[in-house]
Amino acid sequence: MKNSKVLVVVLSFLIMACGNTRETPSGLKFTVVKKGDGNVVKSDNFLVMDMVFMDAKDSVWNDTRKGDYPLIIAIREDEGNEEGIEEVFRMLSKGDSVTVKISAKSLFEKTWNQEVPPMVDAESDFTFQIAVRDILDSAGVMNYQQEMMAKENERGMKAQFEQLAKDTVIIDNYLREKGIAAQRTNSGIRYVITKMGTGNNAVQGQTVKINYAGYLLSTGKYFDTSIETIARQQGIFTEGRPYEPYELVAGQNTVIAGWEEALLMMNKGAKMTVYIPSGLAYGPRRRSEEIIENSILAFDMEMVDIK
Repeated sequence: MKNSKVLVVVLSFLIMACGNTRETPSGLKFTVVKKGDGNVVKSDNFLVMDMVFMDAKDSVWNDTRKGDYPLIIAIREDEGNEEGIEEVFRMLSKGDSVTVKISAKSLFEKTWNQEVPPMVDAESDFTFQIAVRDILDSAGVMNYQQEMMAKENERGMKAQFEQLAKDTVIIDNYLREKGIAAQRTNSGIRYVITKMGTGNNAVQGQTVKINYAGYLLSTGKYFDTSIETIARQQGIFTEGRPYEPYELVAGQNTVIAGWEEALLMMNKGAKMTVYIPSGLAYGPRRRSEEIIENSILAFDMEMVDIK
């Protein structure tokens, strides 16, 4: 009697396990961890899903959950020649969570149309963990992307506002410690006119020539200049570079936003030191070894000519 009970338990387990395993037309098996609503995705619809995939050594190659957006896969008309992971996509419904094991050879050659990398065993398996958030048609996915863009813009604006607040404190403390009386623009730039020029200020569309020397507010380290003597003094001289005023058209967004604003505050012959918050410089991007993320920049500028 005891052995009969054990047999029943084992058979029940096997039936459940078989019920959770499905197979694609080409014979690729996958395990359904959680069943969704059962409404399988149709051609010309889009799967919105999270996906993690790792190699046989459990090294994660990609995890979309760590990004800001889920993965969106377009399901095209079935031409009858699909093999591999794309077959699985075509069998999913909203709410499904599945695990798929697929050989490296099949994944690279049939799905990604490339050779298996030398460091990957072609006979080893990659494991995919997929969770379908939603299934959308063309209009739905467009609305979804617009919503995501709006949220991203909102996050970006919030981050910029918070960074500007931090930069403002740093710049004001710097100026206070140095005893510098600077003026402020609405954007958050601080500036000091060190020499008055003549004539009208530059306007958008005019070609201007600027001499400049740029340095980091945090360290005072110079990173660029158009003036050879300063380049040599600061140890940033580049042999063969023509040291001469930089020529550009104002208002064409060919330079950082802080520069564009500063140019329009200067007339011919004017000299100015401008302190630029990171959001009006290179923001969260690393520009170089010296200009790291969220660097506040300062420039000594001279308007050599306005055409």
